[in-house]
Amino acid sequence: MNQLERLLADARVGVLAGESSAFHEARFDSAQDRETATGLLAASPGPTALLLLLALRREAPEAYAAVPASARAETLASALREYAVLNDFGYLDEDGNSFDREAARALLELGTDAVPALRPLLDDLQPGPLAGSEESTIAYVLGLRRADFAYNYLARILGCRPEFDPDPVIRDDHLTAMRSHLDAERR
Repeated sequence: MNQLERLLADARVGVLAGESSAFHEARFDSAQDRETATGLLAASPGPTALLLLLALRREAPEAYAAVPASARAETLASALREYAVLNDFGYLDEDGNSFDREAARALLELGTDAVPALRPLLDDLQPGPLAGSEESTIAYVLGLRRADFAYNYLARILGCRPEFDPDPVIRDDHLTAMRSHLDAERR
């Protein structure tokens, strides 16, 4: 199995970047490797491309930049929507502060190009679980949802300080306000 296949296989089963040997060993030394990776990412954005996208970002930033922003945003947002645990994005704590890992940093770097891909996630009230004893406990106690992560990134992309409350019912008001804000901007 080549490097590209290993990255896709790990992402397909939800292996986190920190736990993927394919991710840690990935190199894009040849122009052919970079071209193949960018072509695949542009043609097939989605959660199974997450590790490939993040490895390309780390190892070949110029090739990563050649992938259309919309494809990068779709890959990142779909991973936020579909991954079983969200550790590749980081976490939100009880004060509403966030610790951003690679996937979150990549989303934030996209700026407003990430907004169309993130907007639908404001409606995703499914749990936003994290692995690891401390992070998992924080996510469980706070009842973090995928929408909470999307809200956090959208607020920051739009230049606002994200509001946070330990109570999900109050966080729902923040989600509603963000939806209204984005809908008003579209008009």
